[in-house]
Amino acid sequence: MAPPPDLSQEVKQRLVEAATLLFAEKSFDGVGIREIAAKAQANSAMVAYHFGGKEGLYLQVLRAGFLRCPSQVAELDPIPEPGHPQARELALAGLQAHIRVFVSELLLPQCDPLRHASSVLLMRELAVGGPLLEELNREFMHPYFTHLRDCVRILRPDWLESQTLFAMAAIHGSAMIYKFIPAAIKLNSDAVFPPDPVELADFLTDYTLRALGVAPQGA
Repeated sequence: MAPPPDLSQEVKQRLVEAATLLFAEKSFDGVGIREIAAKAQANSAMVAYHFGGKEGLYLQVLRAGFLRCPSQVAELDPIPEPGHPQARELALAGLQAHIRVFVSELLLPQCDPLRHASSVLLMRELAVGGPLLEELNREFMHPYFTHLRDCVRILRPDWLESQTLFAMAAIHGSAMIYKFIPAAIKLNSDAVFPPDPVELADFLTDYTLRALGVAPQGA
């Protein structure tokens, strides 16, 4: 006979999911405990019981976002040191893989409201420097930063650190625009939206290599 369900854990999960959606839509200050509890079909006292209050619930929402939006970039092959005999070849392949994964992760959440809301919250925290910034950076953004930086440093060893950073921001930013201002894109373009992730990744890879002054593979 199967054990009875843990109703306490079910309520806790419902509160986290409801809070994820509401915090993403209205911000931390824009939503109250009663509204979260009502959406989760739970007693508002459960927020204090499970999380110690609204702040504790918010921190749990962000931590849950780590699990909901794992970084595939962290699973890519590491980029070798500049002196490696195949460093340039591996950096080219690494950059292509990085852009492909980054684009797929950005566009995939569009189909899943909870995943989308989690990514919005994580990016908002990184932008405003919230209470979990260091943890967010370590778990969510640092793998992207180091992998892309290692690729660019090998492909453009003549650049200053500031130039490498500018390039990294341009590479990620050109993909993120499709995630964070879709309404503006649709208002100003007749193109199919959202774009096909593979087509977009291929275009951004070619565009990025040309911007770096590196001949695209096969060119």
